[in-house]
Parts: sequence; C-alpha cells; structure tokens
Amino acid sequence: MAYNNPNQLPLLTVIIPAYNVADYVVKCVHSVMAQTYTNLEILLVDDGSTDQTGVLCDQLAQEDARIQVFHTENHGLSAARNEGLDHAHGVLVGFVDSDDWIESDMYEFLYQQLVKYDADVSVCAHYIDKGNKIRCKRQVNHPIVCDKDKTMDMLMTDKILHNYAWDKLYKLSLFEGLRYPEKVLYEDIAFTYKIFNRCSKVVIYALPKYHYTVRPGSIVSARYTVQRNYSYFCAEEQLMTFMVENGYQDGARHLVRRGIHTLKRLILSNATDEMLQDILKRLQPYHYIGIRQIGVANTWRRYMMENHLDCYKKLYKWSKRMLRVNTNSDSKNKQG
Repeated sequence: MAYNNPNQLPLLTVIIPAYNVADYVVKCVHSVMAQTYTNLEILLVDDGSTDQTGVLCDQLAQEDARIQVFHTENHGLSAARNEGLDHAHGVLVGFVDSDDWIESDMYEFLYQQLVKYDADVSVCAHYIDKGNKIRCKRQVNHPIVCDKDKTMDMLMTDKILHNYAWDKLYKLSLFEGLRYPEKVLYEDIAFTYKIFNRCSKVVIYALPKYHYTVRPGSIVSARYTVQRNYSYFCAEEQLMTFMVENGYQDGARHLVRRGIHTLKRLILSNATDEMLQDILKRLQPYHYIGIRQIGVANTWRRYMMENHLDCYKKLYKWSKRMLRVNTNSDSKNKQG
C-alpha cells in the first residue's frame, strides 16, 4: 500500500544509468515511478547513448517532476553511477539498471526492513527474466540480520548476499568519499565490499523484488571470453585481498579455490601460458592454504599447474573430451 504522507519519509534517490536501451528504459522508469514509496528523486544518466535512449529519458522527465536527466559522454556504467551519486540529495539511495525493472513495492519493502532492524543496507532477492521465462535463483522467506563480520563472510561465500549494486537500499552516507571504479569489468565485485565494510548492520530478506533482464548484448548473455573470465578473477582478487588484510582469513581460502576454478576454465579456452602464470603468481602469497582448506583434489591441481602446466593442460582437456564422449554415448543409449 502507498504511504499517506510521503513527506514524512526520507528522500530516496534512485540512480538509473542508461546506454542504448531504447527498448527497455521506459518500462524500467515506469516501474520506479510506480513505487509505493513515493518520496523519490529519480536520476536518469544517459551515458552517451547513440539510439533514442536520451530522447526517451527527456520525455520521461516530462511525465514526472521527480525525474532529472543528465546527458554525459560515454564513459561506462561506473561513471554513470558516479554521476548520479554526485547529484544525489537523498538520505537513502538505490540503483536500477535501465534494462531491468522492479516490483512496485520493492523500495517500501527494503525501507521497512532497514527501519525495523536499524540497518545501514537492506537487501532483497531478484528474478532472472529471460524471454518468457522468469525464475528466482535463491529465495529465503525470513530476514537475516548480520553484523559486519557476518556480512563480509556472506559476501565471500556469494550464495545469498551478492555484489550487485541494484538489489539493495543504502544509506547515502556510506558512499561519502567512495565511487565506483571506472573502465573496469565487474566493478561491483571490486567495490561493494568497501560499502559493506562501513556497515554496522545489514538486513537480508531474500524475497525477489527486482527483475534482472537477460537480453542480447547484456553482460550475462555475452559470449564467454578469456578476458572476461580473467577480469572476473582480478576483481575477486581485490575483494579477497581486502578481506585477508582486514582480518577475514577465510578470504584466502576462497581466493585460492576460485583461482583454481578460473585456471581450469581458461585452460579449456586456450588462454596463453602468460595469463595462466599470472594467476598462479597472484595465488603465491596464499601457498599456506593447503589440503585442510581446499581439499586433496584442488591441492593436486595447484601443484600440477605450478610444476607441470603443459602436462596438466593435456590431461584436463583429455578428461573433458572423454566426459563429453561418455555423456553423448549414454544419451544415445537411453534414446535407443
């Protein structure tokens, strides 16, 4: 239900970066305009679009006095979010990607949890919209209230709490002196931990309120590339290094496990030895992480990659080929 007196609520700034999303931006902004939490300022940042996105943003601003539009040169998602943060006047702030949309009660729901548990950040879950299919990856039907240590641990495990900017409601003061890193891939991973490290309390109520749209040209639907997977690991290295330096020792275990997983994927994609060796070098400071933390199989994989890389590459590719052959054979036998 809508609040009777929105002026009694703190001003909430919603930042919507937009780049070449003419087919999506109207639905996105209308879903924000329709929020039951009505004391909003909606900042549309047109990041140098070359289609009709900028025109549509200006038209949307004519529909609702709460909307402001900023037209900038194309500098990427992080720069657009930072532009919004620089112009935000709210006590609270949220982010919505312009090809996505949100349930009408999302910010009311997040605000209620924020107030009820006196938290700095409130988190919900999300749907994944792909064509006519909508699914929720993970839902938890009760709130989880976390102090800083528990928050950082949950961020590392990446099961219920994720690095996404957009499924959260934040106190704007958390961003003082902090901005998203520009011109990098996976900027959320390389940044969100800095916000959570400033939080005394976070509440996670993983009911889906946000609709993440998988579309042609989006990051999730983009074709897998060696550089993208390498960049993902580099962003995670920043997160886990920060964790270790700030006393969260389990970060080292997570980094080694994810490093080994990344190496396996890169081997299958025929990445250069230089790239593989670079990741192995980044894992060197955590050589004290052994069997007890990462298991026998990962310890053996790391040893083979460090000492017999060419041999491991051949063995691993051969094992994957054999697995595919056996899987295809089993499938044919079942059909027969």
